[in-house]
Amino acid sequence: MNLTDVYPRPIALPEPGPDLSPREVVMIQLEALQNNDLYGDDGGIRIAYAFASPSNRTYTGPVERFIHLVKQPLYRPIIGFQRATLGPMLILGAHAQVKVDLVDADGCDQRYVWSLSRQVAAPYMGCWMTDGVMLG
Repeated sequence: MNLTDVYPRPIALPEPGPDLSPREVVMIQLEALQNNDLYGDDGGIRIAYAFASPSNRTYTGPVERFIHLVKQPLYRPIIGFQRATLGPMLILGAHAQVKVDLVDADGCDQRYVWSLSRQVAAPYMGCWMTDGVMLG
């Protein structure tokens, strides 16, 4: 038996909310990307996109372009990784960074830095959302 036999899809997909910390946002995105295939049709990447800030979406384009970007060599290790460790969170006002060390599907170590900001406009007012992810 595998996970999809017991729990094929979440009942409600996660979405941004002002009650989520930057660390929780990163954890949601990581879980989605690690299990991208379980959601079907790149659903994990689509969940990660739901937590991308409006400025990030302006830069990366619509979700289909975002999916293509995440599958490029720079970010491909994040999809289906084996395990991740979140480092300390740094918050300076409305900006935050979270370092993530992960072991990719091939067993190689990778480090990324998530940059997030607290949104000030509707519909995401007060929500922490990801502005970008860089190699760390």
